[in-house]
Amino acid sequence: MSAGYAERLAEYPDKGVCGLPETCDSRRAFTSKLVKLSQLLQQSKYTVVLTGAGISTSAGIPDFRGPSGVWTREQQERKRRKKSKGGSSIAEKETNKDGGNLPLHEQSNTKPSSASGRKRKQTELPDTEDKPKFTSFENALPTYTHTALTHLILHPPPENSEENNNENITKRTYLHHIVTQNVDGLHRKTNIPREKMSILHGDIFTEICDTCHTEHVSKHEIQSIGLKHTGHNCTLGGSPAGSCPGKLKDTLLDWEDDLPQIDWARAQEECYKADLVLCLGTSLRIEPAGGLCTYPTYPTAAASSGGKKKGGKKKKKASEKLGYAIVNLQRTPYDEGAALVVRGRVDDVMKGLMEKLGYGCDWDASDEAFG
Repeated sequence: MSAGYAERLAEYPDKGVCGLPETCDSRRAFTSKLVKLSQLLQQSKYTVVLTGAGISTSAGIPDFRGPSGVWTREQQERKRRKKSKGGSSIAEKETNKDGGNLPLHEQSNTKPSSASGRKRKQTELPDTEDKPKFTSFENALPTYTHTALTHLILHPPPENSEENNNENITKRTYLHHIVTQNVDGLHRKTNIPREKMSILHGDIFTEICDTCHTEHVSKHEIQSIGLKHTGHNCTLGGSPAGSCPGKLKDTLLDWEDDLPQIDWARAQEECYKADLVLCLGTSLRIEPAGGLCTYPTYPTAAASSGGKKKGGKKKKKASEKLGYAIVNLQRTPYDEGAALVVRGRVDDVMKGLMEKLGYGCDWDASDEAFG
């Protein structure tokens, strides 16, 4: 996320838990978990990825709640100002507790974390007092993680991989859909097909027609927020193309805006369908997006009625699914129920995963050319 984008949001002081320490698993634990994660992906027949701001920090785009996050620094500055004026109020102390009073799409989940329940040796990452160097949305390029995710959606395992050497297994890709909470447009810059992605909070480069609902993607940032008209006309919709008389609106959500209906419905459908949801670089504190990771654990209608759907074909029960895995430097409210929690940088995890899955370290990213 960008500080410039955050400044456009309406004033809302209660932004939940910010500034939690970031930790990394020990090398031994990290290696073991990488093996487990690759096994989960190989076992899963349908995998959805839920991405957050943590996958874009290596591109120079700050997150919200990290030690150097936009909202973390905002809270620190507010506390410094309060201290200089002679202390803080009880009300402010209360709103800094886990959860806070947040709007619908930013409610904190208050389920207890089990980070302490699965103790492994971890290394706390040092915080830096220096303000990190950020880049603009326009200048930012997709990270290793962005390009690897698109590659895993578009390309089956290499010919020489163990899975493709099995003649009885139909070639399939390891990943099938991405649900993103990010507005930075970096997934789209990898040229991932739009139908393979659900964008929940909007895209800073995308406008949408108020009449035909055709998306218009620009190379420049859209300067408004809150689904407002931008002053641009629809040039792509209608029959023939370009004949639609509609006006364009931005797609960026402000605090009180509803999630986009089509993308939200698709995200839910994909996560219900999934055997595994892989959560990358997200604190899972934004609701209802955070709760999507638990969808593979919900019993289906078919399971509750005997495990069969029309035609008598057996359908998977929730207990037969794999659940969800989390890769994040900070603890999340959903750690306790996860099949696996990896404390590490997402780019490091994805590099190791690409090797474990047989793609090697020099897989060709040219198909995901930045555009």
